Amino acid sequence: MKALKSVRAANKVEQAVHAVKDYIMEGDLKPGQKLPTETEMAKRIGVSKFSMREALRVLEAQGLIDITQGRRTRVSGPSARPSTEILSMALRRSKSSLLDLVEARESLEVAIVRLAALRAEISHIDTMRKTIEEIDGNRGDLQICVQKDLEFHDALVQATGNIVFEWMLAPLAELLRESRRKTILSAGVDRVLDGHRSILEAVAERNPDKASECMRVHLSMAREDLKRSRG
Repeated sequence: MKALKSVRAANKVEQAVHAVKDYIMEGDLKPGQKLPTETEMAKRIGVSKFSMREALRVLEAQGLIDITQGRRTRVSGPSARPSTEILSMALRRSKSSLLDLVEARESLEVAIVRLAALRAEISHIDTMRKTIEEIDGNRGDLQICVQKDLEFHDALVQATGNIVFEWMLAPLAELLRESRRKTILSAGVDRVLDGHRSILEAVAERNPDKASECMRVHLSMAREDLKRSRG
């Protein structure tokens, strides 16, 4: 296993952060593996306990480690959490963010649905079918309809088996929820249901070309509904 290196730079916290990152990455440490104690790391790196503690807080904020009181610090699993709040805030400040979001989704979600059509398991298809039934059965409840709409698209992401898609969409969660709310308020649930049913049918048929076209139509309607909601 790679050894922790001592540091000499003036900014001890920053250098300690880099030292621990190198230790995790180059040592190929897996999520859940324990790091040396704070005292041990401070001694090996050559920084004070205060600098080491601050470095660990930075690493936790970056999503690289998990710090739990009473337990040894552990390597964290892959997560989009560190970037989610920053990107979400930046996007929400843009006046055209929802329309920009639909435009971006047209590229991303077409790729997602193509892979879903090739890789979806029965459990993914069953989840998508159930969300459609729950939207149809709760037409008067906007909150449920929005949530089940999001779950339908999340099932497509899960069906790809590619965690990077999940990371890419995580910062957009609140914008996606707001977009769904506006489109449903503007056009009702029938357009959502029609789009989801056609996508589900194509995925169940293992037809990536048909699934892609259905997704394009679905998102084109979402763009129209957003424009209408803006007057």
